[in-house]
Amino acid sequence: KAQRLMEICAEAKAGGRKLIIFSFFKDVLQKVFLMLGEDCLGVIDGSVPSKERQAMIDQLGEAPAGSALVCQILAGGVGLNIQAASVVVFCEPQIKPSLETQAIARAYRMGQSQSVVVHRLLMDDTVDERVMEILAQKTQLFDNFADESVIGEMDTQINENAVMKDIVAAERKRLGIDDTESSDTDSTEKDA
Repeated sequence: KAQRLMEICAEAKAGGRKLIIFSFFKDVLQKVFLMLGEDCLGVIDGSVPSKERQAMIDQLGEAPAGSALVCQILAGGVGLNIQAASVVVFCEPQIKPSLETQAIARAYRMGQSQSVVVHRLLMDDTVDERVMEILAQKTQLFDNFADESVIGEMDTQINENAVMKDIVAAERKRLGIDDTESSDTDSTEKDA
């Protein structure tokens, strides 16, 4: 993923574009920030006050091609206008499709003069595959819900905490990690 991200950044720079890179996880934000070096104008996460967020967005508007903002999807994906960026990158699939939609909408604002290109960094044989399966199931549930005139006994509620725990458990099993070594999956959620 890191290699592909750097390729996307180089392509954006060559094409005269700026980027906004989203992740749910704070540790991923920091790794991307370090990888991008001087091309990264900063990290927007929940700890960054609104005024600072806007200053960073304004700075992106004045920055040269290839510049990027790295944002936690919950902090940078809603309520901001980031039309200076025309390349949007998601470091991992988001368990809530609406988060991706809202994040993409940050770049599709009045004043956007370029087409917006969206990249999703996904890898085979990782938890990404399971998350994409769940997203496909959610989409099918929604489509069924939207197509039905009477819902009746259809249960469209998905407990997202349970889904995340199932994903973590499946990934731990795939990697051969013993659940007794670290049975507290909440620590994974706290890192997010």
